[in-house]
Amino acid sequence: MSASGRIRQGGKILVSGFLFSVLGIGGMLVSILVIPFMKLAPGGPAVRQRRGRRLIHQFFRAFVWALEASGILRLEVEGLPEDPRAFDGMLLLPTHPGYLDVVLIISLLGEAACVVKEPVYDSWFFGGVVRAAGHVPNRDPEGVIAAGAEALAKGNSLILFPEGTRSRLGLPLKFQRGAAHIALQSHAPIVPLIVTCEPPLLDKGAKWYDVPLETCRYRVRIQAPLTLDLPGIDQLPAHQAARLLTKELEQHFNREVYESGNHTP
Repeated sequence: MSASGRIRQGGKILVSGFLFSVLGIGGMLVSILVIPFMKLAPGGPAVRQRRGRRLIHQFFRAFVWALEASGILRLEVEGLPEDPRAFDGMLLLPTHPGYLDVVLIISLLGEAACVVKEPVYDSWFFGGVVRAAGHVPNRDPEGVIAAGAEALAKGNSLILFPEGTRSRLGLPLKFQRGAAHIALQSHAPIVPLIVTCEPPLLDKGAKWYDVPLETCRYRVRIQAPLTLDLPGIDQLPAHQAARLLTKELEQHFNREVYESGNHTP
C-alpha cells in the first residue's frame, strides 16, 4: 500500500473509532437522561415503545449518515416502502454479513421490533433504550419464540437474524430454527432481507479497526413476502415442521446470496 493509502486508511480507522465511541456513549446517555422522561409522557406501553423505536431509528440514521459521509460505506437499498408501517405483522429475516447490519436495518425500518442479544438488552450503553423500545431479548429459545410470536400478534413487525450470528464469509448460510418456530406459531408472512457487503466490513472475527481502504458497498434488498409450497406442514409435529421450514429458508437465502450475483464467495 502506498504512503497516501496508509494515511487514508489510518484516517478511516480514526473516524471509525470516534463514531463507535459516539454510538456507545450516546446510547448510554439516551438510556440515562432521555428514557426516564419518555416514560412520563402520555400514552400506553405500545405508544411509549413506538417512541423508543423512533428514537433509536433517528440515532442510527445519523450514525449511518456519518459512516457514508466519511467514506467508510455506501448504503444501497432496494424495495424500501414509503409507508413505515407497511411491514406490520411480518417477520423480517435479514442475512448477517457484518456487525453493522442491525444498525443499518433499524435505520431503515424504525417501526420494527428486533430480537437482540441478551448482553445488549442488559447493557449500560443501550439497555435502557432497547428495553423502552420493546425489543425482544434472546435469553432462551422458548422465551424468544413466545415473545416474538406475541409481538407479531400485536401487529408489530419483527426483525430476527435467522443465523443467530454473523455469517462465515463464503460458506453456505446455516439457520437456527427459532425463525421457523416463530413463523409457524404466528403464521406471519416472512420477508427476506438480503444484506451483502463488498468488500467485507466488520465481518465475523474482524476488529473495529479492520476498515478497508476502499469504500464498502452495503446493499439491502427487501424482497416480497415468501410464498412457500410446503403442503402438510401444519400437520407435522412442531420440531419437524420447523426443521422443514428452516431447510426451505436456507435454500432460498443461499440462492439469493450466492447464485444471484449478490455476493463474492
